[in-house]
Order: sequence, then structure tokens, then C-alpha cells
Amino acid sequence: MTIRTVFVHAGSETLSPGRGPAAYAVGLAHSFDAHLEALILELDMTTPRSGHGRKILQEARAHFQEQNKGAAQAANAVRAAAQKKGVKAEVITERSHLHSTPEIAADHARLADLVVAGVCNQGMLSERLVAESLVFQSGRPVIVVPDDHETGYRAASVVVAWDFSRVAARALSDALPILQRASKVKLVTFGDDKSFASSVTMEQVLSALRNRGVEAESDQLNRGNHTIGDAINSAVEIANADLLVMGGFGHSRFRDFVLGGATRSVLTAPAVPTLLSH
Repeated sequence: MTIRTVFVHAGSETLSPGRGPAAYAVGLAHSFDAHLEALILELDMTTPRSGHGRKILQEARAHFQEQNKGAAQAANAVRAAAQKKGVKAEVITERSHLHSTPEIAADHARLADLVVAGVCNQGMLSERLVAESLVFQSGRPVIVVPDDHETGYRAASVVVAWDFSRVAARALSDALPILQRASKVKLVTFGDDKSFASSVTMEQVLSALRNRGVEAESDQLNRGNHTIGDAINSAVEIANADLLVMGGFGHSRFRDFVLGGATRSVLTAPAVPTLLSH
């Protein structure tokens, strides 16, 4: 099990080749000698039927054209950053007007081994909305990266939020190529958050990881009066972790996502790059 293809969605308005999700994806692809596919789309609107709507569209498109002037420069910046690292990269800029950006991103992400996305809410398109779609619609593990993250890809110390659930097991499996290279892996549980209805013990989990080439330790903590998101972030800070791994809780009803507390917290403001699996 390894990582051969990395996909990244980067908003053209907020992209910086030296930090955030774009830089992280380039570094990740370089580390695993993987192919990089970057999606950097200009923004546009579909044509409404009413005359009043078309007038509004014309005004909006003029604004979009002004904002989209940097899209080509952003694409070239990613190509240059990848070339500098010796990473083979393909940058996709064409837009299908039959689908929205989140749908286009999910379509392309399904062909990758690992996905990288930002969570910035600035600009005309919410990167968090795209990241949310990628987590729940792509079927692939997604690493969400803070917009101001400046250290690139690094995963020497990894914290795994573990609760014996299906999504936690999926995240642990999806993260194996990264965990096998890490110097320190810690599985963290919160005993006062929920009861763990499992017939396996933590030692059996750690043994299963050892059989897969991962030496890990565990720590059971108490959440106390903190939210689960804050409690996990505190564990990450104490461990001085480079990466958090966790399952993404949520379901979709009429395409409106209802997120679990920890997932909502991570998608709003991740403390460190976080691998989410659903």
C-alpha cells in the first residue's frame, strides 16, 4: 500500500505556492515520489432564464473576470513549485459548466490515492465547502491543511483520534503509508466522551499496527469541560504532532451535511494538517 497519486484543490484567489494546501501537496507528492494533480478553476455562473437574472449575471461575471485574472498565474506557480521539487504534475483549469466546483473536485479526487484541500473561507468560493464535499463524496482520504501552514509536508509525529469505530478504522488504514514512515505515532482516546462498545482491546489495535510496520503507543485522556474538537487539538499540541488522523463523522440529507462535533471543528479551523476519512 503506497501513495502514487496526490490530488489537490486550490482556490485561485487564495493559492500560495509557498504555504497552505498547494505547498503541502507538492511536498507530499515529492516525499512519496507520486504524481500530482492540481485543480485550479476559474469561477463562473450558469445563465439564468429571466432577463433580470441575466443582468445580474453580467455584473457578476465582470466581477468574476477581474477576480479570475490570477488563476493562470496560480496554475503556473503550482507547476513551477512542482518542477522545482522534481514532481510530475498536471494542473487542471478547465471547467465543466454542468457541475459545480465541489462536484468537479470530487469527480477528480476519486481517481487519486490521497487528497489535499484547504479550508479557507475568504474569496468568492469557500474552500471549506469544497473540502467538505471531498471528505464525504470522493471516497478518498482527505488531508485538510490550514491556509497559513508554512512548514510544508511533514509527518514525523502523528496523533490518531481513536474510538474503535468504523470511520476511525478507515482513517487508520488510509493513513498507513504515512504512519509507516513516522517516528512517533500515538493513538488517543477520550474515556469520558463515549463508551467504547468493542470486543477488541487497545493492545490488540497496537499489535495489528505492529504487524503492518507501525510502532505506536496509546493514551487515554479525559475531555472534561472542553469540546471534543478542543480536546483533540490539545492532545495534538501536547504531542507536538505534525499530523492528526481521524474519522470524519457526518451524513448528508438533501445535500446538506450534518457534521459531528470534531469533524466540524477540524473543517472550520484545523490546528495542524488533518487526515479525514469517511
